Amino acid sequence: MSEFDDLKSKIELIKKKYKKDKIIKNNNSIGSAFKMSTELVAAVFVAIFIGWYIDKWLGTKPIFLIILLLVGIVAGIFNVVRSAKMINKD
Repeated sequence: MSEFDDLKSKIELIKKKYKKDKIIKNNNSIGSAFKMSTELVAAVFVAIFIGWYIDKWLGTKPIFLIILLLVGIVAGIFNVVRSAKMINKD
């Protein structure tokens, strides 16, 4: 009977640990989603600001703004893909 009690206690310990790990991973998923969306938006806004400033400095209205907007979008998507790969690795 003692062996069954030991086995039951081990199973309960594993269940508790699994629940705790699952709760931690759920909280991390929300944080990861915020991180990825922030990276995408930040890359686009920084690129827009730099493009606007260069256009203002050189007097070439929308050329650098459009070019750097596209670069910012691509950079933001690369950051999101890289973050997603790192999350899936874990």
